[in-house]
Amino acid sequence: MFQTYDQAFAAITGSNPMLELLLEKEYAFAHEAGVFIADRNELFITSNQLSGHDGQRKVQISIICFHEDGSIQSDEVSCPNIVMANGGVNYKDDTILVCAQGSATAPSGVYVMDDTPPYHAELMVSEFLGRPFNAVNDIVVHSDGSIWFTDPCYAFDQGIKAKPRLPNHVYRYVPSTNSIRVMADGFGRPNGICFSSDENIVYVTDTDWIRGSGNIDDTRASTMNIQANHF
Repeated sequence: MFQTYDQAFAAITGSNPMLELLLEKEYAFAHEAGVFIADRNELFITSNQLSGHDGQRKVQISIICFHEDGSIQSDEVSCPNIVMANGGVNYKDDTILVCAQGSATAPSGVYVMDDTPPYHAELMVSEFLGRPFNAVNDIVVHSDGSIWFTDPCYAFDQGIKAKPRLPNHVYRYVPSTNSIRVMADGFGRPNGICFSSDENIVYVTDTDWIRGSGNIDDTRASTMNIQANHF
């Protein structure tokens, strides 16, 4: 069930770790994001790619409500301007940040979305120095207010968007000044991102091993990368 490469991992899992199935559906509804609203015991998640009623691919945002009596309720969130949602994170003032991979006609970028109905969402940032993002994937917020996110070209791999106009970078965006800069490069496909507890280290996964087309190459990266957080 769990594969351990370092015995220190046992301090996290305990001596007898278990998995418990809480909810399942007929489609892959739980794929990314996992944004937990603690005071309401609610969880926002994004699905894997689905086929919409019009035959076009889509990603569904859902909210899972964990009730005190042990029951679980799942509702779909309607937010049409966030196209092909992926990662997400808690933000401020009753909002969350959601990564949109975008499409041929809709921008990839970071959206700020209300965490209560009607789930209004606005685009926060969608480009780097005039060039559009590839397919913003995952995101984390630093205590200084800056927003860090990964931008691999998976949408191009999957035939959703045109050829990328940017390398596969990790970005830092400061909303208060509208400034953005590249913080790390050299990735195959930068994916997940998080800080260490003291925020001095940024961890970034590189999932270049498998491309969005499903193509696997064992010579490509499947790694977790560490960068000192100096800026």
